Amino acid sequence: MTVTFGPTTVLGDRYRLVARIAVGGQGEVWRAEDTALGRPVAVKLLRGEYADSVEFRQRFRLEARNAAALSHPGIAQVFDYDEGRDDEPPYLVMEYVEGESLAATIARDAPMPPDRVLEIVASASAALAVAHAAGLVHRDVKPGNLLVGRDGTIKITDFGIARAVDAIPLTRTGMLMGTPLYLAPEQATGKQATAAADLYALGIIAFELLTGRPPYEGPATAVLVAHRDTPLPELPASVPSGVRDLVRALTAKDPAARPAGAAVVADRAARLRADPGVTIAGGTRVDGATVPPAYPVGAAVSPAPVGAASGHPPLGAPPGGATQVLAVPPVADEPVRRGRALPLAIGGLAIALLAGGVGWFARPTSPHHPAATPSSSAPVSARPVSSHPVSRPSPTAHRRPVHKVQPPPKRTMPRPPKHKKPGHGRHH
Repeated sequence: MTVTFGPTTVLGDRYRLVARIAVGGQGEVWRAEDTALGRPVAVKLLRGEYADSVEFRQRFRLEARNAAALSHPGIAQVFDYDEGRDDEPPYLVMEYVEGESLAATIARDAPMPPDRVLEIVASASAALAVAHAAGLVHRDVKPGNLLVGRDGTIKITDFGIARAVDAIPLTRTGMLMGTPLYLAPEQATGKQATAAADLYALGIIAFELLTGRPPYEGPATAVLVAHRDTPLPELPASVPSGVRDLVRALTAKDPAARPAGAAVVADRAARLRADPGVTIAGGTRVDGATVPPAYPVGAAVSPAPVGAASGHPPLGAPPGGATQVLAVPPVADEPVRRGRALPLAIGGLAIALLAGGVGWFARPTSPHHPAATPSSSAPVSARPVSSHPVSRPSPTAHRRPVHKVQPPPKRTMPRPPKHKKPGHGRHH
């Protein structure tokens, strides 16, 4: 089918084309006037070279049905659909958004402030959550399919290659569907796209908004391989840590490592707008995972690392995709005390034994000076004492229970040398 459209073309005796807005792979979009209701609309036409293709007609019809089934302020509303006639291709009538595509905004304004990036991510992910809940995967999330209204609102459009989760795919096995610059690693290898693929594309868009360029550029094949194998380049140091963590999580190579859903991303982005450097210390993380508390109850909290208060990680901190938490100090002091009690007691006992041994050898040898029993400061009584060991620090208290105070037996050990000198021996 070869048809020429212009400002004088009227489709279905109702929609008068005014100006062409964009041209895509399958069709072109016109600003038009709904003459019946007197309002501006956007009309998407299937291009003539595809109008005779049964496969493209079916895909175009699915786009209309998919978009019409969704109702959310962040999704461009579908008003009408027509299968076309002999002189008209199939066309889709949608809500007209006064503004521009996000691609135009990036070309003019990027890099953009983190707060604005979070606002865009929150709006787009909230809209994607509605599509995912309805069982639809967009599969071609990119700046050209995100419309920016005059008031800054974001609307997702072009569900042309969206896939119903439970539908029979229209594409052949291994056939790539989507734009290489924003294609998830699993899509790049020909695997079936899930909702996680839309989140990956949103993370790549966030990277481009923050830096002014996509993370991977070059020939399509090289870009696809980079999405699969090359780590995401580092974001500028001026990007708050919480925003960096969100982008890393969205662009994880493993779909299972990405946030649990688009609604989770919307919530996280909204919280980061209030505090771009926020981290989750314990409980349930914003990506749905459960983490232990950063500090045990009653434990003393150490000061935060340098740079944590400003939203930037400390110098030399290893890069990572997970939300950073402060290091966990020892759980409590009580187990440490109990663990140290036995070594301390053994050490005390050894010291006491050593002191007792020194006292034994240093005692007087005269029979007129009986040996003293280790005791308290009170004098030793002459009457017998109990045979039970006395609770004393010294171990000699229970070794020599005293029943009668008497001189100790003379030892056979030799006298010190000074007593053996002539004239100084003991006289009997």
